[in-house]
Amino acid sequence: MPNFDGATMLRALAEEDALRVFAAVVAATGTGLPHRSGTTISVRHTTVAGIIRGTGMPISALRGALAQLTDAQLIVKGPNGAGWRTNLSALREVAAALPA
Repeated sequence: MPNFDGATMLRALAEEDALRVFAAVVAATGTGLPHRSGTTISVRHTTVAGIIRGTGMPISALRGALAQLTDAQLIVKGPNGAGWRTNLSALREVAAALPA
């Protein structure tokens, strides 16, 4: 089972650009968990273009924020490498490890 670093996640979210990008990814992909529509199961991903539309950020700032969020495992690259999704399972694992 993966081990996620909550402090790294929190530091990433404390950066304004990364927080804006994370919010845009969450807005576009929801939880990032699989969802069912009829007999189809899919996972939503968003692209760089979608994140730029959602944030208005320049590509240079966006690249840095995407790298930071990916390194913190708050977002996950899609299987084709062209998009990202929220990594809710990582957030849940970190939250579960916190003292009550």
